[in-house]
Amino acid sequence: MPIYPTPRLLTILALSVLVALGVGIFAPGLWAWVPLVAALLFGAALLDGMFAPVAAGLVFKIKPPAVLGVGRTVNVPFEARFTKWRQPAMIELRLGLHRLLLTSTYERRLTRQEGAFHGTLNLKAMARGRGDIEAAYIRWQGFLGLVYVQMRVPLDSEIVVTPDLQGVEQDAADLFSLDNIYGVRVQNQLYNGSEYHALREYDASQDHRRIDWRSSARHMKLFSREYQAERNHHIVLAYDTGRLMGEPLGGLKRLDRAIYAGLLLGYTALKIGDNVRTFAFASKPYHNAPPISGTNGFATLKYQLSALEDSPEESNHTLALADLNAKVARRSLIILFSDFIDEISADLMVESLNRLSKKHLVLFVACRDEVVEDLMARTPAMPEDVTRAVFARRLASQRERVLTQLRRQGVEVLETPTEQMATAIVSKYLALKRADRL
Repeated sequence: MPIYPTPRLLTILALSVLVALGVGIFAPGLWAWVPLVAALLFGAALLDGMFAPVAAGLVFKIKPPAVLGVGRTVNVPFEARFTKWRQPAMIELRLGLHRLLLTSTYERRLTRQEGAFHGTLNLKAMARGRGDIEAAYIRWQGFLGLVYVQMRVPLDSEIVVTPDLQGVEQDAADLFSLDNIYGVRVQNQLYNGSEYHALREYDASQDHRRIDWRSSARHMKLFSREYQAERNHHIVLAYDTGRLMGEPLGGLKRLDRAIYAGLLLGYTALKIGDNVRTFAFASKPYHNAPPISGTNGFATLKYQLSALEDSPEESNHTLALADLNAKVARRSLIILFSDFIDEISADLMVESLNRLSKKHLVLFVACRDEVVEDLMARTPAMPEDVTRAVFARRLASQRERVLTQLRRQGVEVLETPTEQMATAIVSKYLALKRADRL
């Protein structure tokens, strides 16, 4: 149990040295009192440490969740209590948080209320992995405020940071609440697809081209055919996990945002009846999972996407997309989560996507870079700000030219604000499905 001086004691000691020098210069006759005063000060500090609240009676309680979604904030209450009769009026706290949890906030100074010290940890993780709370470091002052008493309370609380599955479940519940599947009512999925569903009696609200004349003649009544959106489509979630996807955007890594969007889209596709498979690459392809179907397959999808990690290597789009094109035989909707900086870095990617789009429907998803947009919109205050704005404008122009080129090649491009990526992808997928483009 370490004990060390407080700023108050150090200040008194510093003033005592100045007073002792003044006594030695201006009143040498009083110098005999200086050692006595120093001894009294030392004794007061020693007594303050001896009668301070003892650390043996300290109990610290905290129960963090075992699993935490990346980017999600959870309020975790904690309590520090002294079981002995000597209790301080205030304590100072610092938690030994893992680097993944350093964005968490909590009150560092706690006052005693109802015989204990209560606080709340706003637990938040900005990256996936394992983040632990190793220990709680607590210190308090003696009754005279001359010394600190500090204690380390081991906690060993393990927290596994995963994709925000709770957010996916909430968004999916909102998406499929009541009778809402396609963003509009369920009945609107009829008539918009190409798969035969059923016969119904014709009325004036229906398209007369849907009349089944043979059935109408058999029943002596007009009947029309109902169609629904075709099911059992193949959806491929292709992830670029190279260096650029590991860069933070809006506080979270690009890859983590893409994984969240992929989970929400995967849940939607599995719920509707389509098949989903995952593919990942960096400098070379390293993950290619078989298709999964049914809502029970969502657990497998969560496991596959949670295992993806960003790499410091540069992405090789040519090798990866050629490998993907060779392994996916059936026409599929390939959703590529990737990004680029300028035209030079995107040249080979554009060429590979052009070859891929001749066989499959490709949706290229990229986050809008709010940093570049902020540099362009900011009013310059210094000459350096003008230089940054010019370079930001150049990067934005090159980015727009690349996206325009992709659209001309038949690639669907989705560039959305960071926080709206997941819902925008689901809306785009449902629009393509309603248009029978899959």
